[in-house]
Amino acid sequence: MKSFERYSVLECELIERVHRIGELYGNSPELKEACREAYALYRSGKISTECYGKIYSEAFDNYLGLTI
Repeated sequence: MKSFERYSVLECELIERVHRIGELYGNSPELKEACREAYALYRSGKISTECYGKIYSEAFDNYLGLTI
């Protein structure tokens, strides 16, 4: 849990949501929508670059896990 100390509550919720969607559905429309939502929050300044990078990386890992 120490890695989450640097993120806000909103950021932790987004990271966990993308992680759960990826586990349940893999690369799916739900995962793409969650990533779009995270991008919009990033562009509006509500989440950090580091958080958005973690979310994007998690989604990409789910995509690779499904296609390999």
